[in-house]
Amino acid sequence: MRSRRAHVLAVIVATSLGASGARAQGPGVDVADLPPLPATDDEVSSSATLLAAASAEEDVVVGAAKREQTLGNVASAVTVVSSDRIRRFGYRTVSEAIAGVAGVFIQDTRLTQQVGIRGVQVPGGFNSRILVLVDGATLNEAWGAFAGVGYDGLVSIDDIARIEVIRGPVGAVYGTNAFFAIINIVTRSAAEGQRAWGRVAINSINGVVTTAGFAAGGVNQQVRGSLLVMDRFGESLQVDEISADPLAADGARTLIGAVVGQYEGSFLQLRAYRSRRDSPFAAYDSDPTLDPAYSLWNTQALLEGGHTRELSKRLTASVRGYGTLYRFYDEINYAADDQFVDYGDARTIGAEVRGRYELVPEKLGLTAGVEANYNQTESRSFTVGMEPDGVKIPLDFTTQGVYSELDGQPLPWLGFTAGVRFDRNSVIASRLSPRGALFIAKPENYGLKLLYAEGFRNPSAFEGYFADGVDFSANPGIEPETIRSYEAVLWARPTTGLSTRVSAFYWDARDVVEQRADPIDMTLQQFQNVGRYITRGVEVEASYRTSEGWYAFGGGAFAQVGSGETGTEISYGDVVNAPKATATGGVSTPKLYGHAHVSADVQFISRRQTRVDEDGNASPSSPPWTGINATVYVPNLRGFDLTAGVRNILGTRDLQPAPGDYDRFPEMEPTVLVPRIPGEGREVYVKVGYSY
Repeated sequence: MRSRRAHVLAVIVATSLGASGARAQGPGVDVADLPPLPATDDEVSSSATLLAAASAEEDVVVGAAKREQTLGNVASAVTVVSSDRIRRFGYRTVSEAIAGVAGVFIQDTRLTQQVGIRGVQVPGGFNSRILVLVDGATLNEAWGAFAGVGYDGLVSIDDIARIEVIRGPVGAVYGTNAFFAIINIVTRSAAEGQRAWGRVAINSINGVVTTAGFAAGGVNQQVRGSLLVMDRFGESLQVDEISADPLAADGARTLIGAVVGQYEGSFLQLRAYRSRRDSPFAAYDSDPTLDPAYSLWNTQALLEGGHTRELSKRLTASVRGYGTLYRFYDEINYAADDQFVDYGDARTIGAEVRGRYELVPEKLGLTAGVEANYNQTESRSFTVGMEPDGVKIPLDFTTQGVYSELDGQPLPWLGFTAGVRFDRNSVIASRLSPRGALFIAKPENYGLKLLYAEGFRNPSAFEGYFADGVDFSANPGIEPETIRSYEAVLWARPTTGLSTRVSAFYWDARDVVEQRADPIDMTLQQFQNVGRYITRGVEVEASYRTSEGWYAFGGGAFAQVGSGETGTEISYGDVVNAPKATATGGVSTPKLYGHAHVSADVQFISRRQTRVDEDGNASPSSPPWTGINATVYVPNLRGFDLTAGVRNILGTRDLQPAPGDYDRFPEMEPTVLVPRIPGEGREVYVKVGYSY
């Protein structure tokens, strides 16, 4: 199925233009005139072809149901960030790209970049409630369910063809971790990219980033690879609750590598990364005068392979196997000769078989599959030099899932989807996750989607079983989190190049895992099922392209978020790190003087509540923040490409709600709450590349 993506997209473009011929303002495009895959604008000579190809790229979704769908027939509210948008606006990481998506906001804790959506970002999470995929393979690992979206992830931005942001629970298809959203990263085919390329970027904060890659072959037979090396400069920051002196230990280093191959219906991908991050904010009560006071490493390798085959005109089957290796390691430096370390290891091996059968061609189809994996995890914590006194906790578990989804189009204006998945975890619990959708539409013009879904998230091995003998105790009785979602989506394409969407949503998440004091030993922290979160509101989004090369996007969300402990009344308005409003927008010009796109975008996050102290006193809130970015992008100048830009032009730091990891615990004195930490300041960058 992956090998047919180019032809499917071309057909979608041609069909779309043909169906809308009566309202089209630009010329039609024959299939033979389209590129083999939606390409960046340096590869397309016709502006009309660019409009058609880019529109097709943004209209196709793969990750919502493990098959290709158009936005009007997918059972979620979805935004596709195209390769053209990524290049024009100078996005350097997945987190920067999705920060421009309606309803999404990013919290950079200097430990990792955490994704919030529709007003919800549970404090202390490490993207464990967001399922991150690369070409369909899960990146969330088995120890802490972490998936990086910054420079601590498995994919370089130069490898990415598009990013799908799929909102709401999709447990009926994927099971655990598809809780608040899915981020599906689709990488560039050899038919889209250059034969060989290299780029060097200088960023005033993020340092030197060097990437290189190659690609050989075409759509059905190809091999490609890439490498990224990053060395962060960092910056000095001031947090009075931690230190009277500036905090400068803000370094990071990353190495990312990938090799991907495809032969007819068979595919294979091998990806690996190693990332080190120093936190200037002296996490876990480490000594802020040391450089660094705290450092963490994430190392991961992913191997996935499989085969997809059309067994008949109606039946397509796919089988894949995968394995991952992951290690978390951190160093907490309490003093020059007092160092505490933690290890978190995970090994996973699994397989999935799925198929799709057209019960009634073009009218009724059934997708079904089974998946199983085996996981080995282990936690180790000890003071350096006192290893025998440390804590070691192994945990092995298996998961099995079976799912099916029926989709139909009985009438041209009426469609539906109904699916369910059953998951069994050998250690925690079993869960059933249904979803359903009703589509009412005038194809290619406007439509209404009514959506219902349930999902769950199994607590990670870290949340349920981690103990270090110093700060944390285990909770083997922990249970899964659950979520129920209701949503109505109204979409329209009023004219050629313009797409609009309005969503009204209601999410109810229960038994949410939060870090609290151990009820038996109040000096220790423990993860417990104590929270309930409700978010309800409205989200709007629009994008517009012209055949001349103009591109604009915009959107936002207003979310009323409530929370409370299980069995208590929900309180609205003072939920930690829950902005009521988020908004984003951007505009990009055609090639000025035939060479350069000039683009600018803006992000807004409203006021957010921070945590309260031990006596229940409110801390200073995080004020509203506006970030403005500008980019100049030259896609092809005698084989060279150039990107230059400024991020956060205003220079105002986003004072983000701080996680409890940064609180201070002086001896014989009350705990010092650290309510806010500063985000990055103004940054300038230049990237130069060459390809052929």
